[in-house]
Amino acid sequence: MKDIVRRTPSDPPPAGGAERGSEEGWPETRRSLAELSTIGLFVVAVLVALKVAAAFVVPMVAAIIVGSVIVHIGDRGQRIGIPPLVAGLALTAVLGVGLFLLIEAIAQPIATLVHRLPAVLPRLASAVATMLAPFNNLQARLTGTGIGADDDLAGLEKMFGSLDLGAVASFLGGLTPALGEFLIFLATLVFFVAGRAQLRRQSIMVFGGREERLAAIRIFNATEEALARYFGTTSVIYAGIGLAAGLIAMAAGLPAPLLWGLLAFAMSFVPFLGPAIVSLAIASGGLLLDHGLLSVAWPVGAFMAVHLTCENAVVPAVLGRRFEINPFLVFVAIIFWTWMWGAIGAVLAVPLLLIARTVRAELKADARVPLPS
Repeated sequence: MKDIVRRTPSDPPPAGGAERGSEEGWPETRRSLAELSTIGLFVVAVLVALKVAAAFVVPMVAAIIVGSVIVHIGDRGQRIGIPPLVAGLALTAVLGVGLFLLIEAIAQPIATLVHRLPAVLPRLASAVATMLAPFNNLQARLTGTGIGADDDLAGLEKMFGSLDLGAVASFLGGLTPALGEFLIFLATLVFFVAGRAQLRRQSIMVFGGREERLAAIRIFNATEEALARYFGTTSVIYAGIGLAAGLIAMAAGLPAPLLWGLLAFAMSFVPFLGPAIVSLAIASGGLLLDHGLLSVAWPVGAFMAVHLTCENAVVPAVLGRRFEINPFLVFVAIIFWTWMWGAIGAVLAVPLLLIARTVRAELKADARVPLPS
């Protein structure tokens, strides 16, 4: 009879155990890699579909975001005896008329700016050359080389002339959506507001457990509240920026100050890119009127001072830390959604990022909010 050898925990594993363990774990690793590959292919397919169907998806996504804000305000109207559906549809009608008038008001100035942009660039190059003349003279003294004003102007004109005006025109033109997309937006907004209660109830009932349904209710409530507070607050602040831009345009002698105010208000919803486009438009308008360099520079500086003050002081003070988003994430979101959906994607980048952050915060929250009555 063979002796039975008992191994203690301190004994080394038998030879070949590691190899057998790795061989046994390889199918699980391969299965995990296959699942990750499937998820990656699914994400790529969704992104391709969103980009291909942008003409239909973008106005619908925008309508759902705006509709979430409207229905949240409509629910507040129930306190004064107005049914939520009536309040929501009334707000939808007012918003539709306002958007139509806004697009009609800023479409012509944007088209005029794009048409006159090639004629403005040489004047803008001359103005920049004048501003950079002291630095060029200092460089010439340090290096011992002579740089003439004509060489500076030629170099700047070449630099501005190499700009892709087609891309600029495409971006600015994307801010005025086609009639078909606008109608899709309005139709989606009306039907979403009218059927929001039933759609929300059905979405919640998809989950089987009580805890999952409570989590879904919390996510819906938090998302609508965050969007309503963000858009409500920023709309008031950006209206102040638009008013300031209109007064600056009036003081600078630019035509149609009201349109400048509307343009500044609309473009303020696009972080980084919006203020830059408005500043370029103000400078271009001053150059077209043959104003001096100082008359062109001070309106741009005044507008940027107002906008930076509001963005870095007023908005954080009013919204608080709850809505603070990393500027790098905002920049990446703007670049990504602009690549995906054009100019309207840049407008929707911050709301989509805010929705993602709110959902993530609610999924991680430990505190449980009571159910709405």
